[in-house]
Amino acid sequence: MDSGQLLQFLPTMEMLCEAFAPAGLECRWTIPDQLQHYRGVRVFRPGQRAQRDLVYLLSRPEPDFPEDCAAAGGREIPGTGNRLWCPELTEGELLNFLLEFFSRCQEIQYRIDQVVFQNLGLQALCDLGAELLDNPVCIHDDWFIMTAMSQGMETIMAPEYVASSTKGFVPRVIVEDFKQDSDYLETYVYRGAKIWEGIDGAPSSLYVNLWDATVYQGRLLVILHNHPFRHRDFLLAEILAQGAVFLLGRKQLGESQTYQSMDDIVFHLLQGNQPEPAELNQLLTTLHWDQSDQFLCARLKSQQTTAATILEHVLHSDLFQLFPGSYILFTGHEQCLVVNLTRQPIPPSQLRYLLAPLCRDYCLYAGLSSPVSGLRELHLAYYEAEVALNQAFQMRSEKWIVFFSDCALTHILNNLPQPLQPWHLISPVLWRLRDHDREKGTQYFDTFRAYLLNERNIPRTAQALIIHRTTLLYRLEKIQSLVQANLEDPEQRLYLLLSFWIWEKTRGRTLGQPGK
Repeated sequence: MDSGQLLQFLPTMEMLCEAFAPAGLECRWTIPDQLQHYRGVRVFRPGQRAQRDLVYLLSRPEPDFPEDCAAAGGREIPGTGNRLWCPELTEGELLNFLLEFFSRCQEIQYRIDQVVFQNLGLQALCDLGAELLDNPVCIHDDWFIMTAMSQGMETIMAPEYVASSTKGFVPRVIVEDFKQDSDYLETYVYRGAKIWEGIDGAPSSLYVNLWDATVYQGRLLVILHNHPFRHRDFLLAEILAQGAVFLLGRKQLGESQTYQSMDDIVFHLLQGNQPEPAELNQLLTTLHWDQSDQFLCARLKSQQTTAATILEHVLHSDLFQLFPGSYILFTGHEQCLVVNLTRQPIPPSQLRYLLAPLCRDYCLYAGLSSPVSGLRELHLAYYEAEVALNQAFQMRSEKWIVFFSDCALTHILNNLPQPLQPWHLISPVLWRLRDHDREKGTQYFDTFRAYLLNERNIPRTAQALIIHRTTLLYRLEKIQSLVQANLEDPEQRLYLLLSFWIWEKTRGRTLGQPGK
């Protein structure tokens, strides 16, 4: 197994068809492409663009469904691509079955990742492999010295199993079988899972060579004992072997170091912590990123309080499809999307366009940050996206997608340092105009506000207030004598506009003038 080839437990159509047998269901299929892997199932809607790595559920033949794409249904559907149909299940039952199947695949991948990423060791990996494969699993090095094996294997293989103080050896009956076969040396060149047929009473085994680049480190063996090998076992064995290569690499680095998954590395960056240089380089190399690239962060969460794990995994896959080259972190029932704007330049309007259908179909709110420069500022984008997401939940309106730029002023207002209160920031000019209106019955407050909002344009302001130009000019002359403000100064105008904005935002609260 080559450590440079990152495998995921994404099933083939053969593996999917195989899953119907334990449930006692009749399943028929045609599989022209046995190598295609799939990441999920979707109901096909006429007019949508079909993806080759998805299985689509069709209740009847669809004229615009591509013939070369995968499909599933309750009856045979024509086409040149992979097909399966299960006459015993209704459309809804078949959809639930397939969703549960892909969910189990994701759970298996998660369990393997946990063993590897938490650096639990080869023994734990073999034990998990034996549970998933329903057969004993062991790992030996290039000298046939047993590195690890699943629990109970000594009993299963006794008395052929040889042990010496601290190290075990591959069962002698298997080694002798290897030595007697002149073709054994050819097995070293394989990079995938293969079957070794035992002779003279030796058990057959499913094996994967452990390759670290060009270095042969040993072999992972699945001994045929409890259950015949299935199509899924070949991919599982390769993924377990991949994990074994990672764990062996971490052991060579030293027991004090722990393996960090890509999720761990990205999460450290989002929290403002810098990972180890080697781990950061691994992340950048894998994603084809550069530290100086420009990034944007989006955080998406269901509007509902109850979790729907299957839908969350399907959404996770949809995000990967929509944003190639980005990183999607799924944690705490929240999707975090890190978009590399240098590699995939997407304007805000396009981001909104891409995310809107997902927010609609999955009932989500989304918070998006402003662009940041470099990985060192990624934690700021993560924080901004959280602020925007919280704003979306607070509004609970038809506005599903909120950018940080939409709510930055509100965030500043809500996070004033103590003991400042919002009204402390309001210009005294506004209080002066309000008091004058109350005492004299004038309308100077609203007039001055409209004048600034209309960029001091007399015709537009008069039209907005529905008053005559002469009346407006008279009011402005009186207002200027009251406020004594230099409106030619852009900073003065900005402060006055911000004061009016704060006034509007806090008008629903009890608003008292400072010092009164």
